[in-house]
Amino acid sequence: MMFAENLSAFLTHPVTATVLLMVGIIGIALELLFFSSGLLALAGVAGFALYFLGFYLAGFAGFGDLAVFGIGLVLLILELVVPSFGILSVLGAICLFGGVLLASSNPMDAAVMLGIALLVAIVVIAFAIKTFKHRGVWNRFILKEQLTTDKGFTSSPDRTHLIGLTGQAVTPLRPAGTAIIHGERVDVVTDGSFISNAKEIIVVEVEGARVVVREIETNHANHL
Repeated sequence: MMFAENLSAFLTHPVTATVLLMVGIIGIALELLFFSSGLLALAGVAGFALYFLGFYLAGFAGFGDLAVFGIGLVLLILELVVPSFGILSVLGAICLFGGVLLASSNPMDAAVMLGIALLVAIVVIAFAIKTFKHRGVWNRFILKEQLTTDKGFTSSPDRTHLIGLTGQAVTPLRPAGTAIIHGERVDVVTDGSFISNAKEIIVVEVEGARVVVREIETNHANHL
């Protein structure tokens, strides 16, 4: 009996209770942000559990208070499994903090302790985000991989050098088809006109991978 009283007095001391709230808030918040395989969440739950244990042993915390806290914890766990764009996190946090206030012997004193714990937690969380920003949950929604050639990614080849070059259609262009330009088979397209097979063509425009050609008039070709 003496042990329980001493433990209760220690856990409900303002300094101890504030530290436990800090551990609880920081642990759960960092788990939500960085997904540490549950280790940070376990530390956070332990902090809150000891806080509730102290006031339970002192005869202030009841099952109703624990139920409110438990609902908040479940909502936060659901946020990990089924992301709700923060809705479940906010509701969970409200229930957690509500349970903390209801379980204390003096809600006003608990609010002060909770406020101090929140301020310290914000500083710690901000530092953690700045230090480990490459591991945060937000990276799931950001394309980090750069599409560079040394990683096997290739963009459309630059064919602007083909402008003004002549060649020959090797398939009918209706308006798309294939032509030989300087010994290279190139997929080309006309400006809408039909060019039959074996006709002389000239490249008039290049837009990305789109090579636009036009038929060279016979009299113009002879003149050339």
